[in-house]
Amino acid sequence: MVQRILLAAAILIFGMASLANAGDDVIKAKKLVDMGLAQVEVVGAEQAARDFMVSDGGFIDHSYYLLFYTYDGTCLALGAKPEIAGKNRWNVHDPDGFYQVQEMIKTSKDGGGWVEYKYVNPVSGEIQPKKTWVQPVPGMDAFIGCGVY
Repeated sequence: MVQRILLAAAILIFGMASLANAGDDVIKAKKLVDMGLAQVEVVGAEQAARDFMVSDGGFIDHSYYLLFYTYDGTCLALGAKPEIAGKNRWNVHDPDGFYQVQEMIKTSKDGGGWVEYKYVNPVSGEIQPKKTWVQPVPGMDAFIGCGVY
């Protein structure tokens, strides 16, 4: 147990340092997803989901935050809006009618990648184009993602 805690701390410290030094939005999003995947592996899905929604926990950096969903569309964690956790968002779509959660699930099942759609930027409060990097969570029917505006 102590080794897992130390490993989680090391992942978080290393991840925060590399996230702070990453200049490119795409690199930051991918690094944050990698940190999230490592956190799930070390502490488990339930604890990781809680960790992803703590504002000073290392998984939220301004407009960078993690989203964690099961393949049935249930939100396990959404860093920008913790109140959404536990809700099924299968039918959520952007202003153009694009079902982003469904597409993220499909992309994740295909091994991961980018999904483009429109979403409210939590920093500006405006609907903006967004692309989200999604990756499957090993051993789970779920994915973790991080978007850039």
